[in-house]
Amino acid sequence: MKKKMILFTVIAIVAALSLSVLLAGCTTVDMSKAGPEDIKEYGKLVVATSPDFPPFENLEGDEIVGWDIDVAKALAEKLGVELEIQSMSFDAVLSAVATGKVHMGMAGISYSAKRDETMDFSVNVYDSQQMIIVRADDTSITGPMDLAGKTVAVQAGTIGNLLANMDENYAYTTDDDGNTVAILGKPGSVNALESGMLACQQLKNGTANSYQADAVILDKLPAQEIVEKLNAEGGTQLRILDDSVYGDAYAFAIGEGNKALKEWIDAAYQELVDDGTIARLNEKWDIE
Repeated sequence: MKKKMILFTVIAIVAALSLSVLLAGCTTVDMSKAGPEDIKEYGKLVVATSPDFPPFENLEGDEIVGWDIDVAKALAEKLGVELEIQSMSFDAVLSAVATGKVHMGMAGISYSAKRDETMDFSVNVYDSQQMIIVRADDTSITGPMDLAGKTVAVQAGTIGNLLANMDENYAYTTDDDGNTVAILGKPGSVNALESGMLACQQLKNGTANSYQADAVILDKLPAQEIVEKLNAEGGTQLRILDDSVYGDAYAFAIGEGNKALKEWIDAAYQELVDDGTIARLNEKWDIE
């Protein structure tokens, strides 16, 4: 009888421990309100990124590298914690920040009033432009208004996506007479893809009169890197139009109302500017 009692006790303890481990695995930490001291206590700075946006973040083999990643490393070092990079699609990065699954989003993220409803932003860290990419031999698209009726490929969730969808906050401006006017021709259709590379591949791949896309709207630096890479592969050549569609600025995304983390990031980033770190990273990643 005594042996059976001991056996039952051991089984009960093992079951209890297994349950506690299971419950611990299901526990979700809400990182949206975590300030710098909370992150220090947690021991890790958790950053979401979409590694398809060179030179800010990209894959080299199995490693995620880029300007944003190096800045994230510098911020983690200032906090005295480990850096955890989580890779996901761009849309998922925004969602992860808004729902508190990560401390920060660093993925060439532009500020927008709509995004500001569910998350906050650091100080601006880079001024960018939205460019139009076309096939080198296509003379039918010479500027933004020529996108009217065309099939435009974009990276899902980006400013280029909002422009192509004629979002009222991006695709329109006010002229000197106070009239609301479009800054680009309304595309006939929009292909929203997981990355800028996939968008450009749609533009490049196909045969005469049967391409999957007529143009791509993409941020300037990624556009330059992707076009250079695809052109080096041969086949249909791509080119970037001279005139931009829209000017915007990148920032780091954090949880809505997280004033403590925003103030710390803004101050820490300024320190990186002042000590020359940002200038060195700009040179390393060829960012002007």
